[in-house]
Parts: sequence; C-alpha cells; structure tokens
Amino acid sequence: MSYSTITHALINYVESHLTNMSVTEMAKSFGFSETYLRELFYRHVNMPIMQYYKRRKLIASAFELLHSDKKILTIALEHGFSNPESYTRAFQRHFGMTPSRFRAKRPLMGGRLLEPGVFGLEQLDRKMKRSDENRMKPNKNKTILYGIRKIEHGTYGSNTMFPICVKAVSEYLGDTVSYAYIMAATGAAFRLVWNRNEWDLSNIDIYHTLNESNDIYRYGAKALGREFSFLGRNKETTKKEFSDYMKKTIANGYPIIALGIIGPPEPCIVTGFEEDGDIVMGWNFFQNDPEFASDISTLDNGYFRCHTWWENTDTQAVMCIGTLEDTSHHDRDIIKMALAVMEAREENTYAKGIQAYEAWKEMLLQEKWFENGSTFDTLFSMFLVQNDAMTCLQDGRKWAANYFEELADQREDTEKKLCMDISASFLKVSKAAEDMKDLIGDWNDTKAMLNNFGSRPIREKLGQLIDACQREDRRAYEQLNLLYQRYFSNK
Repeated sequence: MSYSTITHALINYVESHLTNMSVTEMAKSFGFSETYLRELFYRHVNMPIMQYYKRRKLIASAFELLHSDKKILTIALEHGFSNPESYTRAFQRHFGMTPSRFRAKRPLMGGRLLEPGVFGLEQLDRKMKRSDENRMKPNKNKTILYGIRKIEHGTYGSNTMFPICVKAVSEYLGDTVSYAYIMAATGAAFRLVWNRNEWDLSNIDIYHTLNESNDIYRYGAKALGREFSFLGRNKETTKKEFSDYMKKTIANGYPIIALGIIGPPEPCIVTGFEEDGDIVMGWNFFQNDPEFASDISTLDNGYFRCHTWWENTDTQAVMCIGTLEDTSHHDRDIIKMALAVMEAREENTYAKGIQAYEAWKEMLLQEKWFENGSTFDTLFSMFLVQNDAMTCLQDGRKWAANYFEELADQREDTEKKLCMDISASFLKVSKAAEDMKDLIGDWNDTKAMLNNFGSRPIREKLGQLIDACQREDRRAYEQLNLLYQRYFSNK
C-alpha cells in the first residue's frame, strides 16, 4: 500500500465504526497485530488510535446535539460514554464548553475533508461553510462522505421522502433550518394531486406538485440559498454521464439526491462511490426491502453498497444541492409558491390543489371501481392510492401548520394572527386525514381494512371528511392570499 492508501484505509475504518470500534477487531480486519496497528496509525495520522476515535465520537455526538431533541444523557450513552459526567468532561476539553451550552449556542457543523476520499463531520466556521477550502484534493477513484443521517420512514417524524433527503443533506452541509421549513420550502406541505382517469400510485410523486416538471426539486436548494444542478435520464443518457456527475459532485464533498438507485424512482441519498462509479453507496428507503435489495450489501455504518444502480431502470435522475449562493430566500417566496401549489386547477388528467379533493371524492364514490367483481389485489391497489393521499395530507398539513407557527413567532399583531389562523386550518386538515385512517382501520388486519374501504357507508363518511379537508384548505388558501397581499407582495 502507498502512504495515502494506508491513511485512507485507517481513517475510513474508524469513520465507519464510530458507534462501536474495537482495536482488536480492526487489527484482525487489516491482518496486523494490535501493536503494529497502533504504531502504523500513529505514524500516518499523528495521533494515538483511541485518542482519534474518542475525538471523532465526540464530534459525532455534537452533531446529534444540534440536530435531534434527544436528552444529553441519551446521546452520551449512545456514543459510548458510561455516564454524563465523563461525557461532559471530555466534551468540554474538546469544544471548550459543556454539551448543554453547545446545544444552546448552536455552532456550525458539517462535512469536511479528513483525508482525500474521506469526508466526515467537523465543526465549521462561517467562512469555511461558504468556501470550498475543505473540499480540495478530490479523490476521483473513490470517495465516501460519512456522517449523513440515516433516512427511513419516520425520520424527523415524517413520511415524505424528498424533504427528508433535503433535510439530511442540509444538516451535513452545515445548514440549521427546521424540518417544517424544509417541508414548506419544497412545496411538500401544501400539495395534493389526483388522476381522474385511474387509481394512480404516482399521485403523490413530488414532480406532480406544480406543472409536472422537475422544477419543484429546485425549491429545496433555493430555500437553503444553495446552487442546484440536475441530470435526468432519457433514452440517450449514458451510464457514464450519470457516474461522472456523481463522481465529480461527491469527490468535492457534496451528497447526491437520486431518484431510484434501489427500488422505485423515489428519492434517496448517494454518499460515496468506488470503482470509477460502478459502485455507489448511501441511504435508501428500500435498502432493506427483500423485494428490491437482493443485490445490495451493507457497509458497517449502515450505508448500502450497490453495483446494479444503472441496470435499475427506475434510476431516473441525480441532483445536487451545492455551494452557497449570495442570494437569500424569503418567507415571501414560500408563501407565493404555496399559493401556486394549492391553486385549484386541471393539468392533463390531473386535478391539482384544492380541486384534487373533488376528483378524489368522485372516484371514491363511483361504484364501478368497487363492484363485486373487484378482486383482493385490485382493492388493495386502490387502497394504496387512498392511503397515499391520506398520508400526504396528514403529514404535509401537520408540517404546514408548524411552519406557520414558526412564522407567527416572528410577527406581530394582525400578521401574527393570520399566521396562526392558517396554522389552525392546516392542522384541522391533518386531523381529518387521521380520522380517515381511523375510519378504515389499521394494517394489523388487512382484510378488515379492505372490507371497510370497500363499504359504501364508510366511503360516504370518507367523502364527508374529504369535504371537510377541502373547506379548511380553501380557508387556509384564502388566508394565505390575504397574508401575501397585505404583507409580502411589495417586498
């Protein structure tokens, strides 16, 4: 091994075992004695191996302090400290402040180059966050970005995949915005789409949100004040174009948000590559699903490792939320976009915004879809579409309500009241969607759930709840328009 290859391998091993590293196991992995491994590590990293490991654990715990609401004791135990006192002493020695003070002060943290080809979490200053200084010396052969939060259903208390990915990437890049802000800024908090022609599982795909283009993906980057680039797949697109895009981006320290890689064309995060881009690593919502993960292996830190990403024809796009721009994003832009998303309109076969409720209810009450000849599979497929719509409202409007609560905290008097009224309407929509789910039943008894869904009386009650959602969304829309016209239109 060359000097740089050894250093890369040593640091890479530690970063991938931050939750529980053993020098004995590391020595076995490298085929060295423990004594030789310790000497080798000190020679190449200029620090004893356990000192380096404890330092990296502290930094990972500091990131968790900033981006979770876990108790400090919980974070200390999860990062291998036996009690809060030893954790606090070690933390103060390294950061010059206690964990509670660090959490209150909220210094910047994000990904930084540790060794060519290996990025990990570090404390950043604001100048560093705005520069590419920490992204020099790219390794074009293989690079991995450690420290990006695992994405799965329930991350941040949400089930909406694209905003979850944007939030995880934003944390890694050192941004400190709330998840409610991300949900609002990506339009996910305000959307509803319904295909009038069929029970369409693509209804909730985020690219339907505005005018059925991929422009909606730009909103997440714009809200963070960052550059955005996008590469879509068509008949002429080659694997080399995709792999070159990912290699260049990741080698410079920026994660990729991709559609596909494993399973359906849903968002995921690509955090690394090997073998000239033939193999990619990262987080994917379907990486543990047996239906899609037969060719997938898992790295020690949990990242998937996939060599069949291009053969998956559902790998449809790669995009990057990149360097900071000088332009700033305003709540005005979010409110204006929310109005565009919620506007009642028809686009091709899709009813969008407030108009989607009518199309949804109409199809739900059309008996032709629920005749006696409907098979279990047909009814189940239709229910998945129904469930997607309910989840879209329950999750989206909850975060829309939270966003306007946050906005109200920054305002005064009538503007504050308008924000709180909008929040209240969105919260009622979320609650009505939850009531729909309760009416149908839960997944513990699929047969009963489908029987309820197929029942005319229950579908009529669902229709009434859909009407209630539409009324509150319309009220929120009117109040949004009033808020925009009064306080934001001339800014």
